Amino acid sequence: MVAASLVVLAASDATAAGRTTAGDVGTYAAAVPGARFGTTRALAAKPDAPEPFEVKPGVTLISPLNPTRDDISLQIMMAINHSFRGTKIRIATWNFDSWRFVGALTAAHKRGVSVRLILSRQLYNAQGPRGPAGSLARNLAGFGNAQRPANKKSKVITCDHSCRGRGGAMHSKFYVFSKAGKSKRVVMNSSANLTAASRNVQWNDLYTVVDSKPAYRAYMNVFKEMELDSPASYMDFTDGKLFGFFYPGLSQPDIVMTMLNQVRCDGAKNAGINGKTSIRVAQDVFNNKRGAAIARKLLALFRSGCNVRVVYSQAVGASKAFISQLPHNHLVQDRDGDCSYDRYLHAKILSISGVYGSKRGERIVLNGSGNWSATALKSDEQGMVVNSDSAERKYSAWINGMMGIHLVSAPCDPTQIEDGEARVTGRSARIDPYAEMEG
Repeated sequence: MVAASLVVLAASDATAAGRTTAGDVGTYAAAVPGARFGTTRALAAKPDAPEPFEVKPGVTLISPLNPTRDDISLQIMMAINHSFRGTKIRIATWNFDSWRFVGALTAAHKRGVSVRLILSRQLYNAQGPRGPAGSLARNLAGFGNAQRPANKKSKVITCDHSCRGRGGAMHSKFYVFSKAGKSKRVVMNSSANLTAASRNVQWNDLYTVVDSKPAYRAYMNVFKEMELDSPASYMDFTDGKLFGFFYPGLSQPDIVMTMLNQVRCDGAKNAGINGKTSIRVAQDVFNNKRGAAIARKLLALFRSGCNVRVVYSQAVGASKAFISQLPHNHLVQDRDGDCSYDRYLHAKILSISGVYGSKRGERIVLNGSGNWSATALKSDEQGMVVNSDSAERKYSAWINGMMGIHLVSAPCDPTQIEDGEARVTGRSARIDPYAEMEG
């Protein structure tokens, strides 16, 4: 069952510097026909030379307006490059479309790391056998993999729609490392896929937990279930003030609504804004009855005096009508006039500061992979609820900043529309500006 209070562990803001070494990029480019490696500050640490590296716990945020920072990709890349013989890497990503991660994961596999990656079978097939996912699958099958014990083999796994559900989608985005440098049991919970789009055109987030045995055990167990591509039950875990959950969860209470139902607008102390509870939302998609119910609840809290701000990409039907009555920002942009958004918010965040349950000064954040739609409840999705002053302040500040970003799109030119971007409704064709957006 969902933990009633959904209050969670404070995140450490401690940081640790770590050096990286240049890898033999040419070797892996040769192993992957047509591979293209983008610029990165860390491609392949040398085997058998562990460095004094520690994974940075807490919040990592990226904006396509400053893509050179590349913080999420760098955080994941650094952990991969500091994984050595005998360790495990487990990655679940809806899509995998990055040649530089083909190189880094192949290098880790060659060092004796057990590398496993799960993605959508539909997207794997759409790439074709010489795409990044197919190339990584071939690489992981080689370099002595057949001679490894079963629990140390590397492989790419695909799921038909959701892995642990019926229907839905394999939509999780998480990165787990048994050991990276000096850091043990590393769990990275994210909205970002391992794709160029997640780095270059999306606002995304990642929350990292280090050395939490319950979190590590839960993510590893869920990954094992996902490998089977067979229905499995909803799962959650608690570690102090850290709460994590894994859909599908059609029979479970909606965690977003559970959190919002604990909010009261008046009486905030040492949190909130001027005695009012603050609610900040950054959500890619509000859709169908679930999205509308959450949007309606946000509007009710706003009308009750809560300080509410919503940044979003897609809001369908009633959801859009409710959000239009809130302080909001539709954070999307069509830069080339092809009538399809190519820069957009992709995070899925709920941040609350103020009166929450019996506490007047709570600071709590939900992050993860799930959109606010009914589809998410029957899909592979994961989330964390984090009770942390520093995390809530960082997420709320990030969302406040996005409220002030006003992007201008190029005029829609239908002659630039590519195949697949037009959708038919009734008797008339209409342009779907969301057609090319990554999930």
